[in-house]
Amino acid sequence: MSSNHVFHINMRRIHMTLTQLQCLVALAKLGSFTEAAVQMNLTQSAVSHALTAFENELNITLIERNRKGIITFTPVGKRILEYARSIVSYAEAIVQEAKAEQGEITGKLRIGYIPFIHAGMLARIITVFQERYPNVEVVLFEGTILEIEDWLNQNIIDAGFLLHPSVGKNSTLILTDELCVLVPSGHHLKERGSIALSELGAEHFILSKDECSFDIINQSGPEKEKITPHVRFRVQDSATIFAMVQEGLGITLLPRMMLSNSLEGTTILSLDPPQLLPIGMVVKSKQRSSPAVQAFIDVVSMVATMGKDRGEL
Repeated sequence: MSSNHVFHINMRRIHMTLTQLQCLVALAKLGSFTEAAVQMNLTQSAVSHALTAFENELNITLIERNRKGIITFTPVGKRILEYARSIVSYAEAIVQEAKAEQGEITGKLRIGYIPFIHAGMLARIITVFQERYPNVEVVLFEGTILEIEDWLNQNIIDAGFLLHPSVGKNSTLILTDELCVLVPSGHHLKERGSIALSELGAEHFILSKDECSFDIINQSGPEKEKITPHVRFRVQDSATIFAMVQEGLGITLLPRMMLSNSLEGTTILSLDPPQLLPIGMVVKSKQRSSPAVQAFIDVVSMVATMGKDRGEL
């Protein structure tokens, strides 16, 4: 008996459904049967039953719950989850392709972005996209460079804003920004205009918790320009970073597009040599991207071009 024949016999014995896979993916994303049920538009007992039936079909345990109700995936559950995400993603793409053939772009679009992306530009992109494609639901995931790369690999997101080019993936250059140093107005470096990164080794830094600035420098900057920052504070959002710099609690590194020349109580310094930030729209494969992803890339390119023409980017 051929291995192909044995495979088909085994597959006939296992009656997994797309709903079971969708429940598994939703549970992994939300960490709660209740929230997974809401997303799936099912009852909590229906989600629980679907996953129990799936485990019985496979004769393995995929998920475990402790006495506090905290859900964890078993090692084999984590491996199967990756396949489930791919299958669910391809199933959604099939539906989108069928709708696109009928002249309609629909579905869900999961986009990852690093905090360095200018909030105004991201908002414009989403606004233009939703105006053109109102039947596509856009879900945003904010993360670090490494997280977004990992989410792309695991099919958690469909596309992401990352440094361009992105190794092993298809990247479309959107814009080029640059890292700048933000210092308090009373800082001893305020008159410099530009400064080498190596001169900042003794400074106290205020950085975001993901420390994206130094991740970028370590990935793309010259070896001689790399330093280990003395981080005095790690905070969650840029508004807090600005306020702390204004109070003289330290300095920070941020993209120029995130900074306002009129930011009271601070001075912006360029890096010498400049540390450019080429930002791209990244997908695993353009050929395998859904119609919604292709449409989003087109809108991103259009908005970026309009911004450049107006001198905004």
